[in-house]
Amino acid sequence: MTIYTSHWDAPALPETSIFTYLFPDSAADSPLERFDPKLPAFISPLTDTTVSRGLLKENALRLASGLRKVGLKKYDTACVWGANSLPWISAVFGLIAAGVTVTPANVAYEAHEIAHQINDSGASLLFVDPANLQTLAKAKPHLKKIFPSTHIVLLCRTEDKPEVTPYKSVYELFGEVAPAERFVGQDAIDSAAWLCYSSGTTGLPKGVVTTHHNLTSQLQALNVMHEPLKSGEDTVLGILPLSHIFGAIIVLLQPFSVGVGVVVLPKFEEVSVYSAIQKYRITYSLVVPPILIVMLHSQTAKNYDLSSLKALLSGAAPLSKELCAEFKKRYPNFKVAQGYGMTETSPVIMSMTAADGAAHEGQCGRLIPTWEARLVKEDGEDASKAGESGELWVRGPSTMKGYHNNKEANDKSFAEGRWFKTGDVLTRTEDGWYQVVDRVKELIKYKGFQVPPAELEALLLTNPDVVDVGVIGVWDESQATELPRAYVVANPRLGLKPEGYPKFTRDIAAWVAARVAPQKKLRGGVVVIPAIPKSPSGKILRKDLRKRAEEEIKAAGGLKTDSRL
Repeated sequence: MTIYTSHWDAPALPETSIFTYLFPDSAADSPLERFDPKLPAFISPLTDTTVSRGLLKENALRLASGLRKVGLKKYDTACVWGANSLPWISAVFGLIAAGVTVTPANVAYEAHEIAHQINDSGASLLFVDPANLQTLAKAKPHLKKIFPSTHIVLLCRTEDKPEVTPYKSVYELFGEVAPAERFVGQDAIDSAAWLCYSSGTTGLPKGVVTTHHNLTSQLQALNVMHEPLKSGEDTVLGILPLSHIFGAIIVLLQPFSVGVGVVVLPKFEEVSVYSAIQKYRITYSLVVPPILIVMLHSQTAKNYDLSSLKALLSGAAPLSKELCAEFKKRYPNFKVAQGYGMTETSPVIMSMTAADGAAHEGQCGRLIPTWEARLVKEDGEDASKAGESGELWVRGPSTMKGYHNNKEANDKSFAEGRWFKTGDVLTRTEDGWYQVVDRVKELIKYKGFQVPPAELEALLLTNPDVVDVGVIGVWDESQATELPRAYVVANPRLGLKPEGYPKFTRDIAAWVAARVAPQKKLRGGVVVIPAIPKSPSGKILRKDLRKRAEEEIKAAGGLKTDSRL
């Protein structure tokens, strides 16, 4: 068995609650530096409001007190459903101070999706953005329990509440300042702090039980080798959804742990983001590849002073070497780095600093401290040679406790020795740099050959006529094999009309064919669509593309292939 370990030594791993770790009463509670409580913690450009570290703690303790008064207890669960905002952050810190498990929900959820998460998590209180109240009303018939009005709280400032509502705002729930709940030793190791829902590739989303110890271990490991942010000098842009584990850890918690403020926006929107970078002199941003694609083709960015921005760290989906190279041509002063992880690993497994990015484009970093890894081939043997690909198996103190109430999923996901099977195919260089090849379940099998969709997507993004792309395999009954099929978004500058689609798609297929091995040609076709379906974290929703392909092929009376390829 070939087991890889980190190049960095593992730090101390305190067994305490995430709240005590971030807001220690004494040096014995946490190894973190004690920062001035007057330093900014979170800033909202939309309301021109800054919350200091001291006020954040006071608000959290006051909200925890109010939550106890409405009946919430340590180990209960509460759902937080809304876009990034200061009220969202206040709600989350108040919940962890109260010892309540946070189950954050995607702001874009439809009624059946939020109902599933509330029911499955067993949430007994719901924080909801006023914009989601109509969807909540549609979800209520599907909920297993009736929420009294005292257990539905609005994620907004009190002055922004709807005129007619039976619900209080977060801030109206505040009580007196009272001590936070404590988790020590085995209690911190076993008790859930976070319950994100991971969509996976099939079926309903699964609850991922992330304990206090998972979170504190993750932050301890990150702070050994993460981008060296300096308190009082750096400011982070917070546009990733905080409901996603990447945003929760790398935007909400890690900068706070090193005394760095975060400018919070509900989503990536060019004008508001560029304005915030210019106004607050933001130095560092967490991004996903779709954001880099928008910035690459932006006609708006040139109107703003983005010179303060030093580095961007991309995660949640693979970032190709080709996209890195194109982005750096447009923005030569920006350093771009990449990390790798998943909800089940709290989330980071591999990362790099911005200084490493230029020499390692397309790679996702090296193992951060505390992690062990294996690369397991299809035959069950370990990939022990440099450059060999295999499914990544990992274990470490930030591995989730397990899927919530889902023994079947746990049995499938863990191997003997508590190795977590990520489902991702990676390669490793001799000196420990990893690169994502693709998902095990997403590799296209063409006549015995494995075709990674991510490789074709990376190639297509270098074509100036393509601004976004998603590749899947479609089944060809006549050949009894899958064929690669590309869904592309044409560059708007082409002014492409439907009557021009046939020539455009033929040209794209021929362009790819001239650059790839025979098995990677787009024999399944090229289809022009207005946008590639993606999750909030930037992952391509291939299951949506597969469903679309099935409907298209059925409507056409079968798969039409290009005989010239």
